[in-house]
Amino acid sequence: MIGIDVSDRSIKVAEVAAGEQSELLSVCWTSLAPGSIKRGIIQDVHQVVLGVRRAFESCSPKQVEGVEVVASIPEMRSFVRAIELPLMSEDETDEAVHWAVRQHIPFDLDRVYLDWERLANTGEQLDKQQVLVGVTQRDVVDPLLMALEGADLRVVALELEAQAIVRSLLPLDKRGVEGVLTIDLGATSTNIIYVDAGAMRYTANLQVGGDYLTNELAQTLHIQPSIAAQKKATVGLQQSGSEQEVVEALRSATFDLVKRIERVTREIGAQFSGGSGIRAILLAGGAANLPGIVSIFSEVFPDIPVQLGNPLTNIVVRRNTMAAVSQEDASHF
Repeated sequence: MIGIDVSDRSIKVAEVAAGEQSELLSVCWTSLAPGSIKRGIIQDVHQVVLGVRRAFESCSPKQVEGVEVVASIPEMRSFVRAIELPLMSEDETDEAVHWAVRQHIPFDLDRVYLDWERLANTGEQLDKQQVLVGVTQRDVVDPLLMALEGADLRVVALELEAQAIVRSLLPLDKRGVEGVLTIDLGATSTNIIYVDAGAMRYTANLQVGGDYLTNELAQTLHIQPSIAAQKKATVGLQQSGSEQEVVEALRSATFDLVKRIERVTREIGAQFSGGSGIRAILLAGGAANLPGIVSIFSEVFPDIPVQLGNPLTNIVVRRNTMAAVSQEDASHF
């Protein structure tokens, strides 16, 4: 199986061999020309086609063969919600879902792709059903398909980015997963995914990520963003006598970011008051590699265990294949 992730800044590809436990065979990565994609929407299909081709030429330890791919859809232009409906037939449920979802999206239903599935009923109300609804904008999907097909690939499946994140970080059998909040800290955005009773229940996206921390550090210390990015990666939030001003500036910006996430968790608590609550927090994404970031989350969420998620939880990486990828590097995929 070949998976591809096309984001604002880069294109990432991973090939996995199916089996009792999936094995990582090869990984590919390339940067994208600035402005090719903005906030998840492709602006220049031709540049993305060229980027996809470059990515497939930049694989390690071997070239990826095959043209059938599974592509992820950016979370910033989609959402997932678990909603409760009266128990009814398939056709009636489909109609009810379309009506219920209108209150959650700020655009017309004819501008989105919508899909849903029934969840296992974990409550005592036998006349009710839980339905998981996924919605994404056509403005995101249609040009993405055009670009991938232009690169001579055949898309056999599309999945929301939240689905891919959850599948990589949590056990494949999620029946015992309760109250886990996964926070994917990217460069330009942050995805928040709540999993309870073995299924995704809620997703949200904040238009702020690791670049925000870099820019805040650059502005505070009056330094170039490239220098700020280097100091962010090497100094981070760890106490440092010679770089204390870096630590303080980063700490202020990171605390602000985490407080924004905390406000989203209040909405989760209000919407799922009958659930398990938030029992654990998993951090993922490139910005989760910021040294000391777990301690900031622990300050804001003092009663909840916080740890870095492992994207290789369900993947075998054999050293003799030379496709060995560190957990830190894997967090970018």
